[in-house]
Amino acid sequence: MKTLPLCAIPLLIMLAMFHNSYASSSYLSYEVVEIRSEGLVVRDSKGTLSLIQKDPGDIKVGDIVRYDSIRNRLKKSTWQAAEIIKMTDRTITLQTGADQTAEINMRTKYRNEFKEGDQVKYNAAKGQITKSDLYQPGEEQ
Repeated sequence: MKTLPLCAIPLLIMLAMFHNSYASSSYLSYEVVEIRSEGLVVRDSKGTLSLIQKDPGDIKVGDIVRYDSIRNRLKKSTWQAAEIIKMTDRTITLQTGADQTAEINMRTKYRNEFKEGDQVKYNAAKGQITKSDLYQPGEEQ
């Protein structure tokens, strides 16, 4: 009777160690290309165009949106497209919209990762940037 727990405990430990449980989200990121009367025309990271039949609200052309096709939910992403226009030792200046600029503090990890003219994603709430995974015209697929 004592051998059963001795065999079961290592088996349970092995199952717990090799069990993969990843959080998943049904939201996908898109860039708004055009706003039509029937909805939004969006482009994914591979360059494929799609039509989302939702009211745009405060969403503009060029914004990054998150769309859940299962629940039919659309929301503006906190990460928006930007371009690095100037880098100094202390700050990075970003072109966020047609005539909007933003400055963020230079971080050590940004020094060798980015250069002027790079397309990035910018989170205004946290003052962070990351490499852009959006489709760039002229890229090979």
